[in-house]
Amino acid sequence: MRLWTVQHRAVLTSLEDAGELVGDWDRIMAGNYRACYEEMVAEMARRGLDSEGRPPVWAWAGPDTGDNGVALAAEMLLCPQTPEEYARYVVLDLDVPDEVVLLSSYGRWNDFMYAIIMGEGSPDMDWAIDREELDETQACLARVAAGWVLGARPLEPFRPEEEEAEGGGVSS
Repeated sequence: MRLWTVQHRAVLTSLEDAGELVGDWDRIMAGNYRACYEEMVAEMARRGLDSEGRPPVWAWAGPDTGDNGVALAAEMLLCPQTPEEYARYVVLDLDVPDEVVLLSSYGRWNDFMYAIIMGEGSPDMDWAIDREELDETQACLARVAAGWVLGARPLEPFRPEEEEAEGGGVSS
């Protein structure tokens, strides 16, 4: 299964030295996400994907296209503002065995996280993916093996001029 993920540039060393990338609770960007991530780890374990208690490695369904779609998704998640902040990250293009991936709806995941973090509503997660959610499919992995990495490139900013050239710009 083709996936892409945005990771800190330091993972390239980890992939080279250890031969794999695994999650680390100390590197979760927002500490209040831990309870949510623990639920993802539990669902992965129920499906036979053992992360050994570590948080999952997040990825997105599909190959790294190197286009504005990847840039926009990465910007929405990481909010880089300066060239130095973009330089911290790389996009990894992965080819992962299907049986090591937990796919779920990103929209439903956000609703689930909101319910847990804000204490509102039921924190039950519907793990199914509807047809209309296929473009919003997130992937969680217990680990990323170095051999699954097809390529790595620097994260580049969204390029509005490309959208305009393709007819996707906003008219005034």
